[in-house]
Amino acid sequence: MVPKVYIGIEWFGIEKVFSEYQVPPDCGASVSFLGIARAAPEDGDVVELHYEAFPEMAIKVMEQIREEAISQFGVKEVFIHHRLGVVKVGEPSFMVVVFGGHREETFKACRYAVDEVKKRAPIWKKEVFKDGKGEWVLGA
Repeated sequence: MVPKVYIGIEWFGIEKVFSEYQVPPDCGASVSFLGIARAAPEDGDVVELHYEAFPEMAIKVMEQIREEAISQFGVKEVFIHHRLGVVKVGEPSFMVVVFGGHREETFKACRYAVDEVKKRAPIWKKEVFKDGKGEWVLGA
């Protein structure tokens, strides 16, 4: 079973959420966000990201954000997952999937969850470059 909130090395993916979650009949929208490790020119020659966290606190914060998104926007369900460990460029590291009655509140809830996790969850990333050097990046 796919957990609603998850932080760890395992990656469940959007496909697993859609295959295991029973979408309520009054849901007419789903919005998904997938954060993918990238090597943009402004970032230098990034080859991978190393994610670390305070897992117990991160789960609490992410659960709180999930509950806030559901209550503030009236959506039916929210899944929030973040990977830890090494994530290569091109691989997903962060996922938010929201199910709601209509697109407007579903988009808003997804954006809220993404932004709040980036602001509040104790998750840190280190960019590792082609030359093997690394640099910790401050959160949002």
